[in-house]
Amino acid sequence: MAIKYAVQKTQTGKDKTVYYHARAQYDGVTSIDDIAQLVEQISAISVGDVLSVLNTLGKIVATELANGRIVDLGDLGRLRLSLRAKGVATPEEVRHETIQSTRAIFVPGQAIRHKQQNLSFAYTSAEPQPRKPEDKPHDEPTQPQTPPAGGGSNQNEENIGI
Repeated sequence: MAIKYAVQKTQTGKDKTVYYHARAQYDGVTSIDDIAQLVEQISAISVGDVLSVLNTLGKIVATELANGRIVDLGDLGRLRLSLRAKGVATPEEVRHETIQSTRAIFVPGQAIRHKQQNLSFAYTSAEPQPRKPEDKPHDEPTQPQTPPAGGGSNQNEENIGI
């Protein structure tokens, strides 16, 4: 199956230069329930057990990210938090108050990278669908966030990608 795309018109800069680029058109959403049922079909694990593990995994990943760790999920990939901060003139002015938001960064693992190398694409004349709020990256929080207390690093931790 091919990745569908449509042509998107954008304007940038003060002079409103017009550009056109490809924008992915999705064929739906695979929910956590769908994934649980697919796992049940190819394994001896029940839907309830799969959902329990996936929900627990989500909580553990969130906790580990909040504790400043990179979460390695094997062939699936790695998750880490990134900061968006206000630029200041001197290193001494950098404080936690200059941090504006955080964002979770996903770096695909071997299984996903392998699939990405063999993709095909298909043009669709459909108008690009407007993005829903839940589809947008969560760069800008609706309310200011206070970063978790603490910091530092574990001496035995690999600081890859930070």
